[in-house]
Amino acid sequence: MKKLVTSRRLALFAFVLGAASARAQDVAVVAKNHYRVLLDNAYVRVIENTLKPGEKDPMHTHPAGWFYVTQPGTMKVVHGGGRVEMWEAKAGTQGWSEAEGPHTSENVGRTTMGFVLVEVKSAASAPVRR
Repeated sequence: MKKLVTSRRLALFAFVLGAASARAQDVAVVAKNHYRVLLDNAYVRVIENTLKPGEKDPMHTHPAGWFYVTQPGTMKVVHGGGRVEMWEAKAGTQGWSEAEGPHTSENVGRTTMGFVLVEVKSAASAPVRR
């Protein structure tokens, strides 16, 4: 019986730790000085990012969604595995982005850059309009 209670406690601890870790990487939580939530409902979360030259966001993740660049700039993205990408973002650039795992982002350019993200929560549960 004692072994079963210990196993349950261990499982509960692992679940809580995993949930806290997932929440801790939410960009609106870990980088709230650079991200502003514009809309949050059952279907999407719309957030605006602004990074001044030299500013860096801590490790975070993004769900799949659409992005739109409002202010051009150069961003260095370092992924959890160490892979580095440079993003030369031009104003008006837009597109779909698949979910992104843990990464940091840093404005390595000379100008403030900004973009809007529309994070999709659940396209499958959206009402059908006719």
